[in-house]
Amino acid sequence: MIASATNFSGELSEAERERERERERPGKPCEVQSLSRCVVIIPRLGRFLLTRKAMKWAAVAVAVIVLTGAAADNGHEAQETEKQSETVKSNEQRRPPNIVILVADDLGIGDLGCYGNNTLKTPNIDSLAKGGMQLTHHLAAAGLCSPSRAALLTGRYPARYGMVGQKNAPSVVVQVASKVGLPLEEITLAEALAAANYTTAAVGKWHLGSGCGLLGKGCLAAQQHGFHHFFGLPLTLLNDYASTQPFFYFPCDGSDPFYQILLTVAVVSVVTLWWQCGRHPLLLFICFCVLSTVFSITWFFYTHYGFHTDKWWKVSPWMNRHLNNILIEDGVVLQQPVKLEGLSQQLASHSVGLIAKYARDEQPFFLYHSFAHVHTPMFTVPQMAGRSAQGRYGDNVEEMDAALGEILAALHEHNLEDNTIVYFVSDHGAHLEAIDEDGQRSGGYNGLFKGGKGMGAAEGGIRVPGIYRWPGHILAGVKVDAPTSLLDTLPTILELAGLPPLHELLPHLPYRELDGMSITDVLTKNAHAPSRTLIHHCDRNIHALRFIYEENVFKMHLAGNKWKPGSTQCGWGSNVFCSCYDVEDYSQEPRLYNLRQDPYEDSPIPVGSSKYNQIVGIMLQFLAEWQARVSYPPSMFSSVSDTALSPWLQPFRIPS
Repeated sequence: MIASATNFSGELSEAERERERERERPGKPCEVQSLSRCVVIIPRLGRFLLTRKAMKWAAVAVAVIVLTGAAADNGHEAQETEKQSETVKSNEQRRPPNIVILVADDLGIGDLGCYGNNTLKTPNIDSLAKGGMQLTHHLAAAGLCSPSRAALLTGRYPARYGMVGQKNAPSVVVQVASKVGLPLEEITLAEALAAANYTTAAVGKWHLGSGCGLLGKGCLAAQQHGFHHFFGLPLTLLNDYASTQPFFYFPCDGSDPFYQILLTVAVVSVVTLWWQCGRHPLLLFICFCVLSTVFSITWFFYTHYGFHTDKWWKVSPWMNRHLNNILIEDGVVLQQPVKLEGLSQQLASHSVGLIAKYARDEQPFFLYHSFAHVHTPMFTVPQMAGRSAQGRYGDNVEEMDAALGEILAALHEHNLEDNTIVYFVSDHGAHLEAIDEDGQRSGGYNGLFKGGKGMGAAEGGIRVPGIYRWPGHILAGVKVDAPTSLLDTLPTILELAGLPPLHELLPHLPYRELDGMSITDVLTKNAHAPSRTLIHHCDRNIHALRFIYEENVFKMHLAGNKWKPGSTQCGWGSNVFCSCYDVEDYSQEPRLYNLRQDPYEDSPIPVGSSKYNQIVGIMLQFLAEWQARVSYPPSMFSSVSDTALSPWLQPFRIPS
């Protein structure tokens, strides 16, 4: 019995003390099955502690202690998790921002809702503008694709390194299989960011040269300029991509007398050979082979090359469709020719996938997404065709807006938008002359600004939409009329990201003078634009200068386009452009406009007035000093051997 184990004073008997000492010795842990053995019996507690009721309450007490300790441990773990979460959040805030640049092709400043268009639906671009800063005096560095995109990535006038046209030469890269392209010695934004441990990728239209080697190997031009990954079109969209002209093109309807002459000469030659060599079969065969080769080569070069025309760089619609119309991923041809319907969605999906991939990485990323829209030819997926109020062109604008929305949604989905700088821009103004064969307009709208694509200094050709967004850093919901340029992209992005200038990031490379300036203060403080003079080229020629001083903006024209009466364009047609050489010369008496008071250049400042003499004098002095200090190389496109399509450099899709 329990009573026999104790005396009435509550002290343990000698035998019980021995049993307790045995229990407390090391190496004899408590057994879960006998919880009562874990209760240490303290002297003087009396026999109450040894009753079953006492043991029951003791067990409850132990359980409470254990659970309380577990709860305390869980609370401690929760606090640690919260601290780690705060640390991660703090690290994310200290991490350099991601950078996403979105470039539209041939988009007019008047094509977007946030810039005043009430006929097209661009909710995603409008939302981007609402959450960021909208630039209303944003300028392209050129009126055509290749030079403008080169300026965006390098911060330098493309005339400095010959990536502009000249008379009797093209103005842009015209073939995938050619040697021309952005010079390797030029430093791009991608190279600078890669040096700062960014992961860099380019998706969409490139149009800055392909860098292909023999048999089309190693077409890695984007990678040669700092991008770790490229997926997209090495060239651009061309109207010929929609052509159905066959390779064996030999019209006999009299539309081109060359083919009738070639056929006549061929028949006469064959008859003459048969008459002269009919008795010598081997000689007849050899002569026939030689004659066939000569006629075939003659036919091929006349049909598929334009060497016999003023536009010697041209190739046939078949060559454009099958050789230039390709989709490449890191040098491997994926599609040839590219299926245009669905291309916008394919490019957007690739960028969305990259964002999802890069979101898991520790280092920041730079994504350069260049849309195929809204360059001709016009194409959309069937479910978006005919939805807009502006025909095929409007469908293209709205399809591009939807693709942009997918990319922004991916940033939001992966919690990246608060630490991502997004910059949306068009490479130049809309192609006003573009009209399809059925009479439907396929060019955009530049608002009230005069002129458009390809016109050099015409305001409508270089005034472009520009939107910057970085929540908490760049002012949101603000419209700014400060003059800014695509040239400013490189220095601005570096400063916004907290990175050193170009020459400090890449000290081992030769110093490069930038023509762009950082507009960080404009974006973050709504400050005045930097005081400077901007040069507006048409190919290698300087057609105008823009003088910016605090709130003053003056533009001096040295040449002007010869527009059709009653318009600000040079005709109508899908391949019609204004020429940089068929212009009116104003150099002896420049036209000067005050763009603050007269943004649409309706009323030039009177020649001979004090204001005219003062401002024109300043700008002409700047021009003289510039031309004495900076010499332009010849256009890289003037070399026939480098510019024309070279079959031995042509990349092909290898069937799997």
